[in-house]
Formats: sequence, structure tokens, C-alpha cells
Amino acid sequence: MLDWIQTHIPPWVYIAIIAHLAITGAVAYLILLERKTASWVQDRIGPNRVGLGFGIIPYLKDMHMFGLGQPLADGIKFILKEDYRPKNVDKILFTLAPGVMITVIIVSIATLPWGGVHEATRTLNVYGSADPVARATQLAHEQIPGNAEIVSIDYNEGYPTAIVTYRYPFQISNLNIGVLFILATLSLAVYGVVIGGWASNNKYSFLGGLRATANMISYEIPLGLAVLCLVATFGTLSLETITEKQCHYWLGFIPAWNVFSQPVAFMMFLICIHAEANRAPFDVAEAEQELVGGYHTEYSAMRFALFFLAEYAGMVTTSAVCVALFFGGWHIPWIDLIWPNLFGDTHSAHPEVTTSLIVCIVRSLAFFTKTLGIIFIFMWARWSLPRFRFDQIMMLAWRALIPMSLALLLATIAAGYFAGYRTDFVVHGRLGIALLIANIAVLVGSMVISTIIPAAPQTNRRMKVLGSRFQKTPLPAASV
Repeated sequence: MLDWIQTHIPPWVYIAIIAHLAITGAVAYLILLERKTASWVQDRIGPNRVGLGFGIIPYLKDMHMFGLGQPLADGIKFILKEDYRPKNVDKILFTLAPGVMITVIIVSIATLPWGGVHEATRTLNVYGSADPVARATQLAHEQIPGNAEIVSIDYNEGYPTAIVTYRYPFQISNLNIGVLFILATLSLAVYGVVIGGWASNNKYSFLGGLRATANMISYEIPLGLAVLCLVATFGTLSLETITEKQCHYWLGFIPAWNVFSQPVAFMMFLICIHAEANRAPFDVAEAEQELVGGYHTEYSAMRFALFFLAEYAGMVTTSAVCVALFFGGWHIPWIDLIWPNLFGDTHSAHPEVTTSLIVCIVRSLAFFTKTLGIIFIFMWARWSLPRFRFDQIMMLAWRALIPMSLALLLATIAAGYFAGYRTDFVVHGRLGIALLIANIAVLVGSMVISTIIPAAPQTNRRMKVLGSRFQKTPLPAASV
């Protein structure tokens, strides 16, 4: 039975199940973390009353457990609430919108590189074969799980067996366009917002959908250009390859993470994923002071919960991409220097390859821990910064981030040209310093230019509306 499972169920199936359970489970408790973060920032007590006993389970009903039962209570509340749908909505699109958002988020995690590459061996019996090597190759393709790369086949003539060495990535799918796949997939989430706003037959929802569309169109440009800076540096769109090429050190102890050589690109990427996720201070699509609830004004119960969960799941995915691009992904710095044998039989030329499954799991935990750090920045920003006006958000994208990202892309290419690209597309010390200088130059140049260019037109002004009774406010009779 075990042999049948190993032969017919490839490892990516288990990784997919665990990854989806980890992300969906984390989403529920990220809501608790959000409330705890809000309480820390605002110096108040957060949710700490609901334990896992819900007040009814014996031995647990009096235990608060730091509020760990709050997400479960929220889930039960959403399931039991009245599923209200207004009278004049588009029934099909109204239900389809939250489904589109959550489906897009679930699909987008397929190319996240969780833990490097696991190398394993399998012994195959080729007794009685006229061509043992050909027979071993055939059996290897039949019995080794899918999505695996066969590295070598060693045939033992004295004992008719073949030892096959193969590798499979510790991710669901190792696409060579992984970055493009995730960004393209996540950009489809805006259709859920737009469809929900349109189908609701509500002017506030419709305006929220329009704002989300403008937000997405504006911030997709600097987001793509920030990623293109790394693509131009490493010559690939594969998240696994970009992560692997960060797994070395500058000066023997500084991790060669892109956040140190491209800090401006990181800041632009971080700002853009805030805007893409409709998170504060970019949450103009659901601004309650202006649009009641925005695109989800008319939603309740589980339909609203899917919007809510999709926002947090998208935040997890974009944070994970940020970790893979700028923080070395699964790379754990200095451990391999302090304890070289911890990673077992790790190839020096391919640091992502390891023969230990435990190491792959530890790397995945490190990757997820870094992701939680980026998520905390999301929450910290939400409870620390006020919401921007919509015109300010558009000005930030078109007058600041897009010109800066174009300049940074040109500076990255110039730095690579003058510092000398290597054939293996690894950022060595000289190129890393050149990229850092280019980032600083772009930042300083942008600050200088911002003092020279004309100011943006004043959009927050009183406008003359012909025929309006509010054009001239009458004074009280007593003061005339």
C-alpha cells in the first residue's frame, strides 16, 4: 500500500494540502492578530475573553486562553447570520463575486517556493533485462512521483539493481514564470471587487468598485517595474531560482538578500502590495466614512466572509512573494556557517538541494515566519496611518512611484553593465554595492526633483456648480 501511495501520489499533492491548510488556518488567526495589533498600537486591551471552550465545554469553559477561540466564534457567527440579498441585485454576479476573489487567491499560491529542493534515491530491480539502463529509465519514469527531475541512474552489474537519484521541489508547481503567474493571478482579484460593486445595484458599492479598478491599474505599473528590476538582475522569472541565488553571503557574513542591494525596490513593492490588497491607508474602495462599506456594502453572512478571508489570504500570498524576492525566501542566515552539518548532504553548487526532509520542513517554517513579519507591517501600517484621499493615492502612483520605478530599472541595468554581470546571474559583492549606490542615487535624485517640478493641481477645492442652492449659503436673518 505504501509503495502504491509513493508511486501514484506525487509529493506536490501533500505540499498543496498542507500549504492550503496552513494559509487558510493562518487567515483565521490573522484576524485575531489584527485585533491584538490594534490594541497594542492604541494602548488598549484586545480580544481576550473567548477561549476554546466557548463557555460551554467542561474543563475549558472558564479558560480564556488569550482569546484563541475568537476566530472560531467569528466563523460560527458568519455561518449562522442571515444571508441577506437585496431585491434588485444581479443574483448570479452577486454570488459569483466573492467566489472569484477566494478562488483566485487559492490558485495563486501554486508557485511559492516553500523549502528548496529535496533529493532522494530509489532502488529499482532490473534483473533479466537485456538493456538494464533503458529498463531502469523506464521504471524510473513509471515509479518516481511526478514533478521530479531524475539526476542520475547508477547500475550495479554484480547485483542487477539500479539506484535512481531524483529531486523534486518543495512547492506545488515549479514554474519558470512563477513571479509572472502570481502577479497575473492576483490581479484577477479586482474582478471580484468590481463585479460585487456592480451587481449590488448600490451607488456606494459601484463607486468602491471603480476606485478599486483605478487603484489596481495605477499600482500594477510600479509593482511590475519593481519586480522587473530583480528579473533584469537574475535573468529569470522563477521564484525558486531567485530565492536560490540569494543563499550566499557578502564579506562572508552579510546575507545576499535583495533587500540590502535593492532597498528602494523593496519599499516600492511593499507600498504597491498594500495598494493591491486594498489595505489601509489605500482602502478607499471600502472607506466607511465615504462609501458606507464600499463594494461589500450589501453583503452579509458567508458572502461577506469570503471577501474578508480573500483579503487576508491575498495579504499572505503577497507577503510570501515579498519574502521570496527580497528576504531570501527559505534561507536561514548564518546557521550553515555556525553549524555546517545541520543541512546534511547539501550541494555547495546548489544550496537549495538537500537530502533531509526535515530540513525542507524547517525551511518552510522559516519562510512562513518571515511572511508573518511582512504581514505585521501590513497591520502596523493600518493602525498607524490615516487613510489617504483618493486624489493623493493617484498622485502617489503617477507622480512618484511610476517615474521612480522607471528610473530604478534604468539604474539597475546601468549598474549591472558597469559592475559586470556574471554568467551565473549571482549578485556578487561588487554588483551588490553598485545596485545599492544606484538605489540611493534614484532616491536622492527623486527628492531633489520633487522640489523643482511644479506642484500637483489642487483637487481638494470648492467647485462652482451652476444652479446649486448651496452655491451661496444664506446667512441667518439675525446677522443680516
